[in-house]
Amino acid sequence: MISIIVPVYNVEPYLRKCLDSILDQTYRNLEILVIDDGSTDGSGKICDEYVGKDDRIKVFHTENKGLSAARNLGLDNATGDWIGFVDSDDWIEPDMYEVLLRKAEENRADVVECGCYADYTTTSYEHPAIQKTVSGIDAVEALIRGEIRTQVWNKIWRRHLFTDIRFPEGHSFEDVATTYKLIRGATVTGVPENLYHWIQRKSSISQSHDQQNLIDYWLAHKQRYEDLKDSVCEETKAVLLQLCAYAIARTWVWNLKSDCPSEHIDEMNGFTRNNYSAFGCAKWPLSLKTTIFLARFKNKASFSIAYILNQLYRSLKPKYYV
Repeated sequence: MISIIVPVYNVEPYLRKCLDSILDQTYRNLEILVIDDGSTDGSGKICDEYVGKDDRIKVFHTENKGLSAARNLGLDNATGDWIGFVDSDDWIEPDMYEVLLRKAEENRADVVECGCYADYTTTSYEHPAIQKTVSGIDAVEALIRGEIRTQVWNKIWRRHLFTDIRFPEGHSFEDVATTYKLIRGATVTGVPENLYHWIQRKSSISQSHDQQNLIDYWLAHKQRYEDLKDSVCEETKAVLLQLCAYAIARTWVWNLKSDCPSEHIDEMNGFTRNNYSAFGCAKWPLSLKTTIFLARFKNKASFSIAYILNQLYRSLKPKYYV
């Protein structure tokens, strides 16, 4: 059996399509754990409506504690051999879990991922899955290089991987802080099909630039770097450092609007001075080089220049990273 965990929070316009796509799966041996995380719109009523449609659905209503807490509640109540996650504003192709489980059995894998579509209003982009089988630290390095997606939702996971691991509650970017821990002791493979639809919303957590979001983004990447820097190869360590630089740059270009606490600014400033040359790495894009240079200073001028440059980069290249 596959236990599918669906955290729900104020997604009324998207929720029915999400749940229907799970109920329509060609693989039928599913346990569907829907966690209503204190929704204030009509999402909670929709959850209860679906309990009556299919006895595979179990609904839990809680006060609002965030995505990690909702996922953890699902994990605590899951009874399946496998775990899957679907975000409640996304949807999946009808054969997703059948394809993933077949591949897991063929390769004796602990984790199997599929490709996904990043669906925007008028267009969609494909993100392929890994096309080889890797284990342990090789899997971690593949994750850091971007060959395996950090997100947990385009995968199935053997339930035992979560025995001593849970998502960090009270923080965003929980996948960055968790996925590498899960695959450290796992065999990971992928399928060529794109089976998950990742809906891109401006109101999503990953698009937010508020104070707590910027801090969480930094802390997740810094912790992952600290945990892995002594066990990965130098090339992968350099990638980890670049990802930390992105997190720092993201704070610098939005600090005028969010005003992060000084202790986090001090920490990022010290990390920048200790780990990067003035303009970072020669291979980095110009936008990151200039912003990481500005992060060597922690005054209003550096934040103002970073903000203005970022707005310019965004106008010239809308997909600029921050």
